[in-house]
Parts: sequence; C-alpha cells; structure tokens
Amino acid sequence: MKAENDKSQASSLAVDAYDYLVEAITSFKLPTNTAISENKLASQLGISRTPIRQALQRLESEGLITKSDSSRFSVALVTPKQVEEACDLLQIIDTYLFTRAAKNLNKKSSDELIAITQEMIRAAKNDDRDKWSQADTKFHNLIIKAADNRMVSDLAIVTRRKIQRFWTKSAVYENRLSSCSKEHEVLARVIVKKDFEAIEPAVIDHMSHMRSSILRIIETAAVF
Repeated sequence: MKAENDKSQASSLAVDAYDYLVEAITSFKLPTNTAISENKLASQLGISRTPIRQALQRLESEGLITKSDSSRFSVALVTPKQVEEACDLLQIIDTYLFTRAAKNLNKKSSDELIAITQEMIRAAKNDDRDKWSQADTKFHNLIIKAADNRMVSDLAIVTRRKIQRFWTKSAVYENRLSSCSKEHEVLARVIVKKDFEAIEPAVIDHMSHMRSSILRIIETAAVF
C-alpha cells in the first residue's frame, strides 16, 4: 500500500512540475533558449529531481524543450517551418473540433460560448491580457468538452502550446487582442448557428492572421 501511495504521489508531483513548466514557457517567463536546471527547479518547487525529470521528458516529447548532447535541457526554439506546420495542423484539428462542437452544443453551452467571446472583447478593450488569456482558455475548453474526442483534443492542446508563447508576444506587439476577439466571436456565432459551411472559412481566416503574426515576431527576432 505504501509503495502504491508513493508512486501516486510521485506521479502527482510530476504533473505539478509539468503544469508549472508549461505555464512558465507559454507565458514567456522562461524565454526561448533558457537553460533549465533540474536542481534549481527541484529547490524552487520543493520536490525531488525524479518528478522534475519526468516532467522534462514529457515536455521534450511535446517539443517545448530540447536536450543537448550533454543532456542539458533548454526551452526550445521554434522555426518558421515549425510554425507553418503547427498552424496547418491546428487548422485541420480546429475545423473538426468546432464542427463536432456545433453538432453537440446545447442552449446553455451555446449561450456560454457567446458570453465568453464578450469577455474576450472587454478584456482586449481594457488591455487586460491575463483576463483575455483566461477567457481564451475557457473558450477552447468548452469546445473540447462539446466535441467529446479526447485524442484529437489532446493533439490540439499540445500543438497549440508549441506556438502559444509566440502568439502571446505577437498579440502584445501588434495589438492583435481586439481583432482576435472578434474572430472568436465570429467562430462562436457560426458554431452556435450550426452553420457548418461557415466554420472552416472562419477557422482559416483566424489561423491565417495568427500564423502571419507569429511568423513576423519570429523572423524579426523580437522575442530574443
């Protein structure tokens, strides 16, 4: 029993370390190429190196960090080609998820989706990036729940994380929060109306703007 409890606790600590690092990387608290020390993280989080190492291995498999030949971890650099590939994949996945969600959303969830986009619009108007990000997360979580396909949803989450930090920077530098909020409102309204023919064009329009913004940030090295 003790061994099972120890194993469960270690697994929980690894998840905690993973969540901490995901937030730090995607919010750019840990910028690209930042070295990651297992010892320093273990001290910061008050846990052993084992769950830290498990979290780092998971993040490496997802492409958020890289390991050098000397086994040192650092926050991964994302190339323009990788941005293009991630956006291509997200365009396909989001079209699928939004279409599935449109089929499954009930009245209460439909109203909630529209309300979330209004939160995004207000947050953008007030330049409140934290509230905007929280609303954006709620938007996608509601879609994921309604779409009810965990495998595809997990792929969407991992793919979005790879470029999320650059999107955050591009939103700040190019003042994209307002226009992106309106794009989410358009997406929400076609989903709620179950206008299946309009979903893919709305996704393509949104993804096109996000893609070009991220590429400009990367190519001008504004985040480095």
